[in-house]
Amino acid sequence: MSLNRITGYQLVQAGIVTGANFMREVGKPHKLRPVEFTILQLIFETPHISPTVLAKTLAMTTPSMTAWLDKLSKRKLLMREKSIKDGRGQTLALTNSGLVLVEDVLKVLLESEAKLLAHLSLGEREMLLEILQKISSTKS
Repeated sequence: MSLNRITGYQLVQAGIVTGANFMREVGKPHKLRPVEFTILQLIFETPHISPTVLAKTLAMTTPSMTAWLDKLSKRKLLMREKSIKDGRGQTLALTNSGLVLVEDVLKVLLESEAKLLAHLSLGEREMLLEILQKISSTKS
């Protein structure tokens, strides 16, 4: 059996290609790491998410999440607000700069990935996303 038949190997190889695409199209031009984009995008998709819920969603420790949030806050891309439901807790929101960045980066990323995967039909791209989502939601 060759490596070409091992799912994990193929996922890693695909990750190398898509990771390089991210860095070329988004990371370097916007000084943004994939984890930072993911955090900003999740805050965009889930307004007023708590840092704790965000950390759990990304399988990060709370201290690690705090460090990333501090970096993004220093760049004035997000802000922490007091929770309306629980005055002791915090929620996260994008600043105007953060909102503009997320919208711009998402557009660039989707366009660059469409070019990267142009050799696949639209149906194949949809199927690929569906399969990857199933794999990533599998509990081990």
